[in-house]
Amino acid sequence: MDGTLPGTDSWFANPTSQVSAHYGIGKSGEVHQYVQENDAAWHAGRVNAPVWKLIRPNVNPNLYTIGIEHEGKPDEGCTETMKQSSATLIREICQRWQIPIDRDHIVGHFEIFSKKPNCPATNKRILDELVTLARQQTETPKPSVEEGVRKVEEGLAIIKGIIY
Repeated sequence: MDGTLPGTDSWFANPTSQVSAHYGIGKSGEVHQYVQENDAAWHAGRVNAPVWKLIRPNVNPNLYTIGIEHEGKPDEGCTETMKQSSATLIREICQRWQIPIDRDHIVGHFEIFSKKPNCPATNKRILDELVTLARQQTETPKPSVEEGVRKVEEGLAIIKGIIY
């Protein structure tokens, strides 16, 4: 996401945009779900000089990844509340799908599509920080992210596996 959460809600709801993600997280920590996890979103389909070692050759990554977008511009960084919500969501998704919580499985768009060097942010360490936070969470906070997720009707979406 390059902008606001409400702007992304509108953009993802527009079928002509041909983009989506499973989740969006606002600076306030609010989580919006756009696409069901067992459906493919249109978030990581183009592959260009990937450095992600688990990428599947000749298979669209949208078919085996879960996309999480974060509100803001790449150079703005994440709020602490956003980081906590993101880490909770990552942990919950990993538990549901039995995905290891590590940097091999939690990757940035830049690791799949090299022409997006600042996605998720100019600070690449944010992914390491989110993985560490997700691992540190031992029990689901009340309410859990799933209970607090705002389902956003998107109309079009066509996952499972590795979080992106």
